[in-house]
Parts: sequence; C-alpha cells; structure tokens
Amino acid sequence: MQKYMDWRIGRRAPGAVSVVMSIGVILGARAATAAPSVQQLSGTLNHKSTITITGSGFGSKPKAAPLVWDDASTGTLTDKWNGAWPTLLPGYNTGYTNPINGVPTAHSHDSRYIAGAHAGKAGAGAYSGIDVIFFKDFTPPATPYYFYASWYQRSDSRWVFGQDNNYKAFSFSLCCSPYENPYDWMVTYGPPHPDSNTDTGLQWSIGSNDHTMQNPDANGHNAWWANAINPMAGAWTKVEVTAKLTGQTNGWVRVYENGKRVINYAGSTDNPTWAGQGRTIGIGGFARMESPTNWRYFADAYLDLTLQRVVLANNSTLANATVIENQIPSAWSDGSITATVNLGKFAQGDTAYLFVIDSSGTPNATGLAVKAGSGSVASSGQGEPQPPSGVTVQ
Repeated sequence: MQKYMDWRIGRRAPGAVSVVMSIGVILGARAATAAPSVQQLSGTLNHKSTITITGSGFGSKPKAAPLVWDDASTGTLTDKWNGAWPTLLPGYNTGYTNPINGVPTAHSHDSRYIAGAHAGKAGAGAYSGIDVIFFKDFTPPATPYYFYASWYQRSDSRWVFGQDNNYKAFSFSLCCSPYENPYDWMVTYGPPHPDSNTDTGLQWSIGSNDHTMQNPDANGHNAWWANAINPMAGAWTKVEVTAKLTGQTNGWVRVYENGKRVINYAGSTDNPTWAGQGRTIGIGGFARMESPTNWRYFADAYLDLTLQRVVLANNSTLANATVIENQIPSAWSDGSITATVNLGKFAQGDTAYLFVIDSSGTPNATGLAVKAGSGSVASSGQGEPQPPSGVTVQ
C-alpha cells in the first residue's frame, strides 16, 4: 500500500488560508469510491487557529484527538509521554528546551524542541545516556490494529563516531519501556550505520531481537531497505511510521522519510504471546557512541492508534509530497472534522493541499488547494460540483 494519499495546502506564515483550487463542472454521475471526499474548508488558516473540514467518507473516530501531539510549546515532556531517557545526566537529560548548540527549530512556528544527549559513560545503562528516547505506553486493541507516528529529527553535526556506530530511531515494545525484555521491533539505520556527518551510504532497516519480525519478510525482502538521509548532516528530516499490528503474516510496517517510502515490510508485527499486556512506542533510541556532543533533537511528534488523520502537503497527490504537516483534530464525524491548524513548514502565502486519510490509510485522491495567510475560507473543494442553472446532471 502506498503512503497515505495527498492533499494540497498552500504555505504561509502564521496567517489565514484560502482555497485556491477550482473544480470543473462534471456532467455525469460520479463513480462510487471508498476514498474520502473533501468538499469545503471553513475558517482561517492561521497557525493554531480552528478550521472545519466538510465532505464525506471520513469515517467515525470516537477519540478525535491523537494519542499524543507534542510541539514542545507548553508544559514538560512527561505531561504527554510516560517517560524519557536519559534521566540521570543533568544538562543532557531528554526534555523540552529552547534552541541549543546552534541548532535552530525545525521550522519558524516552533520555539522549542525535544533534545537529549548520549553523554554518559559506556555501559551505564538507559538512564545514563546510552539511549536518547521518549515513549508512550498504551493498552492495545484486539489485533489487528494500527498506529501512525511522525516526528522531525536530526542529530548534532559535532557527533563523535567510532566502533560500529549503531544508531536506532524508533521502537515498538512490550510495555513498559522502549526496550522491554523481550522487546519487539526497531527501525534503525543500517548497517551500514553513519560513520561521519558526510556519509551518504546509509540504509534504513527494520528487525526484532525476539524474532517477532520475519527476515526475509512475507515478500521475500531482507531487513535492509532504501537509502537514508544522514541524521548528522545538519538538516531536519520528517519521519513517519505506519503499521498494522498482528501476529499473522499479513501485518506490515511502512516508513517514510520526507514523504518518500523507505521501508515496506510485510509479515508479523506483534507477538501473540503478549495478549493482555500493554505496549510501548518509543521515538529515538540507542546509539553506540557516547559523548557530550552526541545530541539528538526532535520536533512535532504525533502518535495515534489509527491511520486516520488530517494533513497539509506540498503536492496535490499525497504520494508525491515532500512536506507533510499533521493537523490536530478535536471533533470527527463521517462528514465533518474540526481541527487546530499546524502550518509547520508552510509559510504565509504558500499554497498547500488538504487531505483526510481514513482508517484504511486511504486519502482523498486530490488535495484541496488552500493558501495560508489570506483570510476566511469557505469554498468548494474536490466534492460534487453544482451544475449551472438550467443544466441537468444525468
């Protein structure tokens, strides 16, 4: 399955958004489709303003808000997450911070981010710097179930390299820590792992220590996938992880980097022997090398136990987008969604495309074009057009 479908939204700095996509009149019955249809956006598209999206095929979402949305704007990390490592290194512990070490925020709408450092002594354990990670515990629904996670990330360009440079980015585990024994699966870099801040030969990989994941997978693919952007190279990247959780061979995990699918694993993804126990999702993870300069930085972490979401993207086809920003829903019905605007990388005056992704991971086929910062929006989108007066639609 491809990455969730695209929707287009125009960029603008904190400002309102107006719909700029026009719909042609179609004479003839519309073919039936299971994909969502976005017909209208009402409100102003300022960062953190409220908008309403109307259409059809959105499905029901009993808990409209995501499990976690964290832009580090208020409070502390443990207000939203169950824990973070390290915790025993004053000055290096993982938490919210204003920009440090000359590393700017991921975009202009953030003023803080999440950061922590692998600054402990080798072998001192998770609380002392071998892991830089934050995590959420949850009670899983009956299998199969799904999750979606996304975040911006980068590591310090002053990173000290050595040994095998093992570096992990994400974990799914038995509760109640990211690497509970026996733990489940991880998304990691390589091998080959990054061995310098200019290394361009990295690969994404996925695997498990308890053999929950198949290698090769159900399609005969081994654990190593597409090339990866070097996290130490000095730029923020957006990572998204979607998964179908099941102990059967029809599970899957799909990972995207800046909108491009880089892992497409098929096979078992959850351990059936863990029935009745909680799970933990962790963003970040283990690194072999420890140094006071080995910092990791994260921004705009989003986590939910469904594939349903609303996004703004920089392409009218979601699969072709390279900038994808999650909007934060607060009410959700089959025909209407209320959400808080997250412009993310979109700036005032930018055109973007709006998508609603349903519970199967299917988005509206073409994004609703909008423009940030131009005032009220209440205009037809990709929904059923109205015929001119005197014209009969057959």
